[in-house]
Amino acid sequence: MTTIEPNSSTHVPGIRELEGMAENVEQIAFRVPVSPAGLTGDPSGPLASATQAITGEELLRADGQQDLTELDVAAPVVPPVPIPLPFRIASGRYRSQPLGFQLELRVDVDGRHPLGKLSGDYYVVSGATVSYFGSWTVDAVTVSATPTTLTIVGTARTTWPTTFTVATVTVPRARIFQPAPPASIRWSTPTGAIGATYVCAWAAGAFRTVELEQDCESSVTPFASYNTGSQPSGGPARTLSTAGSYAEAGIQMLDTGGGNVINTAANHVWNNASLHNAMQAHFSRWQETPQWKVWLLHAQRHELTTPTSTLLGIMFDQQGLQRQGCASFYERMATNLRTQLYTCVHELGHCFNLFHSFHKQFMNPPMPNRVHSLSWMNYPRFYQPLGGGTGGEAAFWAAFPFVFDDMELAHLRHGFRNAVIMGGNPFGTGAAFEVAADNIADTTGLRLEVKPTHERPVLGMPVVLDISLTAERRQQVNTREQLHPKYGFVQVVISRPRGDVIVHRPPVTHCATPELVAAGSGETLPISAYIGYDAAVGQIFEDPGAYRIRAMYAAPEGNLIISNLATIRIGAPHSVEGDIVADLMLGEETGMALTLLGTDSQYLSNGMNALETVAQDYSEHPSAVYARFALGMNQARPFTAVQPDGEVNVREPDLDRADYFLRGAIDESRGEGGLDNKTVYQAAAYLADSHAKAGDTEGAQRLREDIRGLAQQNNEPPSVIQSLEG
Repeated sequence: MTTIEPNSSTHVPGIRELEGMAENVEQIAFRVPVSPAGLTGDPSGPLASATQAITGEELLRADGQQDLTELDVAAPVVPPVPIPLPFRIASGRYRSQPLGFQLELRVDVDGRHPLGKLSGDYYVVSGATVSYFGSWTVDAVTVSATPTTLTIVGTARTTWPTTFTVATVTVPRARIFQPAPPASIRWSTPTGAIGATYVCAWAAGAFRTVELEQDCESSVTPFASYNTGSQPSGGPARTLSTAGSYAEAGIQMLDTGGGNVINTAANHVWNNASLHNAMQAHFSRWQETPQWKVWLLHAQRHELTTPTSTLLGIMFDQQGLQRQGCASFYERMATNLRTQLYTCVHELGHCFNLFHSFHKQFMNPPMPNRVHSLSWMNYPRFYQPLGGGTGGEAAFWAAFPFVFDDMELAHLRHGFRNAVIMGGNPFGTGAAFEVAADNIADTTGLRLEVKPTHERPVLGMPVVLDISLTAERRQQVNTREQLHPKYGFVQVVISRPRGDVIVHRPPVTHCATPELVAAGSGETLPISAYIGYDAAVGQIFEDPGAYRIRAMYAAPEGNLIISNLATIRIGAPHSVEGDIVADLMLGEETGMALTLLGTDSQYLSNGMNALETVAQDYSEHPSAVYARFALGMNQARPFTAVQPDGEVNVREPDLDRADYFLRGAIDESRGEGGLDNKTVYQAAAYLADSHAKAGDTEGAQRLREDIRGLAQQNNEPPSVIQSLEG
């Protein structure tokens, strides 16, 4: 088998994706040569342009207008008008010529509810055969406009390894009565090396097109449309069909018109096996292959519809290639058009690989639940507004604007193809495109920033995240301490180089009543947090490579503040000593011991022994200072051990050993390297408190004055200085 590197500069003879592979295309794709067409292995690489009949330089005339003759399209004559007409929107779907690689490009920067993103799918064209190659997405773009041109720039995530990740899309501006001009995309590396250029003709205003086939049980009158103004709601009044609801999300639903009426007995009851068989028998476009085609059955009753359990709909196709069929059950909603619309859109949403708003944590990779979401994918009865207040069904319908939330829109429009297409990834796999989502608008006056305390640690070094919340105007926020992820008000999401995404779950969660402070204008509340160990997956940073990190803060007023996207690169060890230390620090018990800041527990003795070994035998390694910190914190406090027979033993603090470890770690961290400043302050304050409790008030005071002076020297904000007071 030959593994192709799609963005390398080396050409290989054509490729196609192996059919039937079960792995997630977002993690790894295996491909083999299929033709001697002379294609580059990287569609974004510099030689891929050779397959394009039109180069980027030919795209624009000197005056910035599109040269349509290059596409063999006659430019229509548009008579002059006395008043300039509005420009056409640039957002939509574009497609390059089918020469070698064909690119389907999606631009999402203006028009109805723009997300400020780019995405695309590459296909390999070999004779009459077209094979899917891979997908890419730009999560955040910079847009600049002139009277003649719209330019969109951003850095892409791809399903294949490449260095050509910077996309520059150019769209000539046209008036609304002029034909839509083609868009060009030029790839380059972050250092400026030029890759491929594609010219993509306008294809459609929708980002994706799906064929919808609807069949109906004979006893059912299928849903047609609903006027959202018929009852109070949170959005504008309009008449919506199932297809119209998806059209508002940017997804074109084409009704195939080939629906069947399924004649059943009056008392017929469906079960999952019979539904899957019905889909195979009645879904005329059904195949065991990924395709933009889906089946919706309007049925009467499911076996789980009982007097005590109501089932309104189901995405039942979870055998073989999943997410191709769903059903709505009308027994309990025969005359309720609002519920019929909701159910049809909701179940089709599952076919696009969208989980319930309250089940996001069960996806692979998991995401935070969003019970506050006013989305088609939430259950009305489970709705709970951010910041508290009345939830439930009545509150949901009163506020529901009949839309998907922005993270779901990002998935529908720009998720990697196999994570979205029917019959692609299994249900719930790869549907966490939301990890890279940004707020479309943010007027909260709060800014959340994250950055790793060491941008290039070596494998095994504990990863500590610097989290800071800045208030741009005076308002209530959680205390600085409660910004630590262990309190649950801040959640951290980590995308790993192996391709999975972790919603960090601290092994120890603190359930605490929110403590609020009035943050002044411009005030910053910083905290540092060790995020290397997770309650579900254990050690997070156990591979060399690049990790992407984002945090979210649930503010008291119900706002969800999303941080910047930070990157940390873990370096591989380059010595035998480095390998040994990495093995010691990446042990499961070691990770838990670090989380607890040391322990006497017999169940974590291997982890504590590993920290002792690193601190004493490998004292010059960068990880040793973290080991000394955890060992010292453990010795600075008492430890209570409850024996199996109920006897309680208390080990009192050992201040001599605490001083040895913690003062050494503090001194080692005063210059370059060592612990981050916030952790140094934490260690010193804790040690000072321990001395004070032992009666050494003079020693405690000296330590506090020393560390307070260091914080002032480092220009720390008042919230940090105040935390160091005795």
